[in-house]
Amino acid sequence: MSRLPDLIEFPALKRPSRPNNCLVAPDGFAGVSTPDETAPVFDKPPKRVFDLVMDLVLERVEWRLRASDPDTLRISFIAVTPLMKFKDDVFVQALPVAGVADRSSVAIYSGSRIGYSDLGTNAKRVKELLDLIGTR
Repeated sequence: MSRLPDLIEFPALKRPSRPNNCLVAPDGFAGVSTPDETAPVFDKPPKRVFDLVMDLVLERVEWRLRASDPDTLRISFIAVTPLMKFKDDVFVQALPVAGVADRSSVAIYSGSRIGYSDLGTNAKRVKELLDLIGTR
């Protein structure tokens, strides 16, 4: 996979055909790519979700912040797998829910840089992120 930019525009994201990535997004937000799941809605404003994800990235030694933009509520980081030390690219954007100021959703893409299959690593990472956002 060619190196992705530091921050991505989710509506323009073109997923590779290999099964080594995972995308979760609200209905209609991902544009040209079909998400694996529809993103949940959280009882938190988008800025709070952005701050939560930033805290999570900075807490984890196996996650390294690449870029963040508080104006667009986007974050990217590199996740290093524990055993083989593979680098995966992860992109997150906190999104408002139309008409509701204190609720939000997210778009999350996690993709392996190399290989064909990831044995579910990226899907597990996305699920973990969603669970942590929902419970913190």
